[in-house]
Amino acid sequence: MSVPGLMDNSRLVQSPAVLTHVRVAAPAYIEGPKSRHLLVGNREILAHLGEIRQLRRRCGLEGDLTTEPEYFIAANTLANRRCAAVLIRQDRELEACVFFYEHTRLGVGLGLYRGGDYIGESLVAGRRELALLYVHMAVQELLRQRHVHGISLSVKAPVDSCIAVMGPADHRRRFCGCEIQHTLPLARTYEGMLASLGPRTRRSLAGKRQQLQKSAKVEFVPALEADQLTVMLELESKAMPPRVNRFFHARHRLLRANSDFFSMGLRMPSGAWLSLLSGWRLNGVTYVDLQMNDMHYKKESISAVMRAFMLEHEIECQQTMINFVGGSSLLLRRYCEPIEPCTEIFIAKPGVRSRLFEMAAKHVRTGSVYQRLKPGLQVRISDEIEN
Repeated sequence: MSVPGLMDNSRLVQSPAVLTHVRVAAPAYIEGPKSRHLLVGNREILAHLGEIRQLRRRCGLEGDLTTEPEYFIAANTLANRRCAAVLIRQDRELEACVFFYEHTRLGVGLGLYRGGDYIGESLVAGRRELALLYVHMAVQELLRQRHVHGISLSVKAPVDSCIAVMGPADHRRRFCGCEIQHTLPLARTYEGMLASLGPRTRRSLAGKRQQLQKSAKVEFVPALEADQLTVMLELESKAMPPRVNRFFHARHRLLRANSDFFSMGLRMPSGAWLSLLSGWRLNGVTYVDLQMNDMHYKKESISAVMRAFMLEHEIECQQTMINFVGGSSLLLRRYCEPIEPCTEIFIAKPGVRSRLFEMAAKHVRTGSVYQRLKPGLQVRISDEIEN
């Protein structure tokens, strides 16, 4: 049954792995009273930058940049979006920070909040084993605010666990489970990598790459460095989804401030840029969170061609895995592992206004930083696509 609004159940795989009636362990217990404080806007969040970073270090989250405040703000520098966070403390010590953004129109908040990307990350800075409880506490704090009418969440946890913590499903509290895959193990050689893929995927990667190299003499540039902003701005009007100009400047500042970040590109002999792919490398894992492609080269499968060059380069750099931040495209999704449970949640306040907001929410664009199809899109497992 399809539920209109922030959650479109017709687009989610009803996974037996996450929806069967299994015994769920009792939720972890958080000792002592907690104080909660809502921060709205970049300035308020950055005022607590130091203690949030200290919290991330204490919890061993340095490798997860999606909950680093400056990264979160840069990633969500998009039209009609305002960053927010809920701080959870015990005895004045920061115990968790739960990130959200609010949908806006003409700079005015709609009271409609979103937490987590489509694979349940970019959400909680805190102890991993208590993440679901922290999310529940943050949601309760948001619902206490008069201006808040609805909250949409993606949480990397089974449906049964979410219900055990957040309460049973009803017409104001909805849960829908899906399976996610977004980490791709790399072979030792590019040829070995291609051999591990299906024939149509190999044709999309290697075949389309060879065709474009032969017909257009494209050049792969593994490190853009000083050209990063120039390339992003050149592709701005050609790539989908559209982004506001300030997104690219925020992204450029982030790249310059972090030595682990990289950008690579694909260009014509004339110097015109066709594609840009960006992310960071850490402990043998390559994180990919942004790809921009010239949509005029869609028939040439420019997106797949760029990924083919990226895979070969990362294997040569002796990386062991690709982590597609926010979710993988369907081209490589079936080869990603492990398969993990994720739950989409919508919680609304009672009243006519919240119902109107929920009905309007299905028209709100909620694209992510990494250009992709939404994970959980229902497709046959044998399907492979070229773009």
